[in-house]
Amino acid sequence: MRDQPTGEQLLACARRALKDKLLPALDADQRYTLLMVMNAMSIAERQLHEGEAPAQRELEELQALLGSVGASLADANREFAKRLREGAADPGQPARAAMFAQLRRTAVGRLRESNPKLLKDQTGAKAAG
Repeated sequence: MRDQPTGEQLLACARRALKDKLLPALDADQRYTLLMVMNAMSIAERQLHEGEAPAQRELEELQALLGSVGASLADANREFAKRLREGAADPGQPARAAMFAQLRRTAVGRLRESNPKLLKDQTGAKAAG
């Protein structure tokens, strides 16, 4: 059993301290560097929170789409890319809609991890427009 705080909580605390205490005192070049570090910490925090679930979900989706049960995520992604290059998602192809849906789910999942604010901005823009 781990003591409190968790790794996720420690990252959040460290990021807040950097933002509140150090960031205001830095010049532009140093601010940029610190903002990159804070962004990396935020991504790590989200990865800790989600665990392996996103990768497992992507693997299961790819395996179902490709009919390649037992493949690793890397192998499934290589096969998916190969099929894209070979034209399986070209207009008129039966797998087109499913392949585009998979690409969208993967992109949204990666954005949710790396830049969730962008998804919120896009959702708001769609709702308003």
